[in-house]
Amino acid sequence: MNASPKPRAAAHDSPRRNELISIRDVTQQSGVPASTLRYYEKLGLIASEREGSGEHRRYRELVLQRINYITLAQRAGFSLEEIAAHLARLPANQLPCGKDWKPLSRLWEQRIDQRIAELEQLKIDLRHCTTSTANCSARGEFKS
Repeated sequence: MNASPKPRAAAHDSPRRNELISIRDVTQQSGVPASTLRYYEKLGLIASEREGSGEHRRYRELVLQRINYITLAQRAGFSLEEIAAHLARLPANQLPCGKDWKPLSRLWEQRIDQRIAELEQLKIDLRHCTTSTANCSARGEFKS
């Protein structure tokens, strides 16, 4: 009798997600300095667990995904306070799933569109400054 293959665990069910890793490993895998990780932890964006008498910070591997979310959100133009508000809606050990992501993605799209408009205006202002013999201020306004 042939037994059907055992289904593989989904990525979110992986036992590795619950493994504790050192702050050094997190910095190496995420590219985020340890000082930034400590700051994120102070703000409540990520959480660590203390282990043993030395009380070294240890993180669940899931923290790498939260750090990636934080990094991408910052690149989209969100402040850490805004990111904290986004993540506060979720359990500490979870990232946005489909139902959570929809309202967040609308916020991200609006922010990205806003940043694109600001950059387009900056490009126009820069062209005015470089094509004019007049002096321009840092805001792209011409001085007489």
